[in-house]
Formats: sequence, structure tokens, C-alpha cells
Amino acid sequence: MKVGVDTFTLQPLRLSPMDQLDFIKTTGLDGAQFGGLRTLSKNLELSELKALRERADALGLYSHVSLSSSCNPHAVTESPEEHRRSVVREIELAAQCGWHELHCSLGGGDERYMHPVSWQVQLADSAKFIRSLAPVLRERGSRIDLETHGDSTTAELVRLVEDVGPDIAGICLDTANVLCHCENPVLAAQRAAPYTHLTHIKDAVVFFTDRGYRRQTLPPGRGVIDWATVLPILAAHSPNLPISIEDHKWIFQFHCFDNHWLALHPDLGLPEFASFMKLVWECQKRLASGALADPDEYEKIPFDEEIKTRLTSGCTFLKALIARLGLEDKAVDTRPRSLSMTVS
Repeated sequence: MKVGVDTFTLQPLRLSPMDQLDFIKTTGLDGAQFGGLRTLSKNLELSELKALRERADALGLYSHVSLSSSCNPHAVTESPEEHRRSVVREIELAAQCGWHELHCSLGGGDERYMHPVSWQVQLADSAKFIRSLAPVLRERGSRIDLETHGDSTTAELVRLVEDVGPDIAGICLDTANVLCHCENPVLAAQRAAPYTHLTHIKDAVVFFTDRGYRRQTLPPGRGVIDWATVLPILAAHSPNLPISIEDHKWIFQFHCFDNHWLALHPDLGLPEFASFMKLVWECQKRLASGALADPDEYEKIPFDEEIKTRLTSGCTFLKALIARLGLEDKAVDTRPRSLSMTVS
């Protein structure tokens, strides 16, 4: 396992993609999970994309990219034909640069709760859309890795991946976003691990409100996630899994005491809900004792003043833990996926 960064974290620094790579290298990180291809080359110029990949390789950094649009046809404004053409083009361009694990999401969260089309229908239509991409994905040896964003649970993504085929679909596990759905991070990792090929690594604190709880993002090692348990679960299925820190501020709230919210989480069983409430209560006690900083007060510190400190803190914590657990990168098969027998 190598520790890198999702470049969403670096947005306040206003660096070009090339400069982001230099920053990542000098900061002691091992790689970059980039955003959508159009953020790397506005006009999707193959020469620009290849130059970025070659620069990352020259610096000894891993690199991965994201699709520029969602695979949820209800979350885009293009016509179905235009949407499919644009995604196919990006799959092909990425493959020409050696990028085969492609990050994507199904939405930002509101789609689940507020969209006129039910979330279950959106999931089914997203699976149908990805299935329509199967020929180009298989031809290029590529896979779309869907994030546990503010929208999807691990149980939903596991079903979707198994439905369309794990050779063309997988999971980008965001370790703190599972907290958006009362998922216990350890149980979520166990569910997602067989299909996890990319990550967004972050920690968080969770604390009660009258209608449920709030979540504040923190660097790895400063929140509630049991990393010493989660990382080996992931490594057992993907020893060379890129560990990409995605850090930001913001406090989100979740109304899990409301019947409407609960009805939209049919996979959430009572034992896991209880274990999650215990997690919140333990965090609540740490906040009350002063062992954790007051979330509202801490939030007042601008994120751009803390980026380097938070990144260094998270990187140092994760690398030390990975070394202690013996989870450093193993030998990597450098052949294209289409020529290799591996699926991860």
C-alpha cells in the first residue's frame, strides 16, 4: 500500500496538474488520484494527458483519474446518446495513457433524498448504463470504480458491481463517507473490500443532534475510524491498493431519527445501527471531555491554512501504520490488465 492524495484536497492551492505532482512528490506522498479528465485537459487533448502520466511515472508516483461525468443518467444534463459518447471517449483516452481504474460517482447525495426519480430506480438505470459500456471497458481492460459518495452505500454498490460484472465495475471506498449512512466503517470495509480498487481516505468525528448526527472530516488518525482493522481488511483483497487521502473541511448532518431517512436505508440492519450509535456516543464523550476539539470552533480555521499540516499528519500516520502492519507495496505486475490474469 502506498499513500497518496486525491487532488480535490489541493484545490485551494490553485496548482496546475503538473505542479500538483511536484507538490505531491516534495510533500512525501506517493501518488495522485486526479479529478475528471476535463479538469486535466479542458479539450481532452491526448498529448496533454500523456504528458501528465509520463511526468507522474518519472517522479515515481502512482496516478489515477476520474471520469468527468456521473454514470447515473439521472444526474447529468446531456442526452443519453451524448452522455454515452462522452464517457466512451474518456475511457478510451484514459486507457491510451495507461489509466484503467476510473473513479466515478453516482451523485452528491441530494439525488438519493430529493430527486423525483426514486433512488432504487437511479441505481438500476446506472447499472444499465455501465452495462452498456461493457464492450469498450473490456476491450480497453478498464473498470469504473464507483465511490461511496454522499449517495451510495457499500451494500448498494456491491450489488451493482456483482450485477454488471466485477471486471468492468468496482468500488472507490471513501472511508468517512460510509459514516453518512450509519455504516460501521469496519463492516463497510468488509463488504466493499473484494471490489475495492481505489480509495478516498479520510477520518471524521460524529456527534449527536436532535434529529440524528453530524460528521466533521478530519485527517486519518484523528477521528473514529479503526485504521488498524480497516487497512488489513482492504489489503487482504488488494495488497497494492492506492491509499489516496481526500481531505477537506465541512460539517454534514444526517437525519437518521426521521422515518423518511430510515426508509431510504433498507439495508441498514439493527445490529449495525446500534454499533454506529455506540461509535457516535463514544465520540460524544471524547468531545465532552475535551479530548477532541469542538467541531464548530475548529471549523472556523480556514482549510487552506491547514492543508499541508493536515496532509503531513495523515500521511505520517498512515505510513507508520502500514509499516507496522507489514502492508507495504508488494511486487507489481506492470503488464496491461488485458494481458494480466489479475483483476485488482
